[in-house]
Amino acid sequence: MKMAIVAVVLSMLIPAIPALAAEGHMSGMDMPMAPAQKSAGVDLQPAEGARVKIVTPKNGQEFKGEQVPLEFKLTKGKRGNHVHAYVDGELMGMFSSEKGTLTGIKPGKHTLELRVVTNDHMTELNATDRASFVVK
Repeated sequence: MKMAIVAVVLSMLIPAIPALAAEGHMSGMDMPMAPAQKSAGVDLQPAEGARVKIVTPKNGQEFKGEQVPLEFKLTKGKRGNHVHAYVDGELMGMFSSEKGTLTGIKPGKHTLELRVVTNDHMTELNATDRASFVVK
């Protein structure tokens, strides 16, 4: 019985191990991420009271250098736990605190999307916000 439980737990954790073990792209990030991953067509689950609002960067805001400050307001609702941060559709990290820094951002126009996520780190809720910014 114990072996069956261990096998089930391991099967749930194995897909997340590379993401949790790799060096991240954000300072202030609560959970390190693997190198950026493209966001697939995600089936967002009901928000159940969860919300996220990006405070910084503001739409159209310009930054010099590869670091972009990140600040947001998170309402977890019934199931939310943290947010996934995507830049131009690439997963850049996970945050449970509401401040951090995006790093390694190349010059150009970019879109940041934050999605509220449950404890399992895989279920993304229909609680998102987007902002466009420019790095010079």
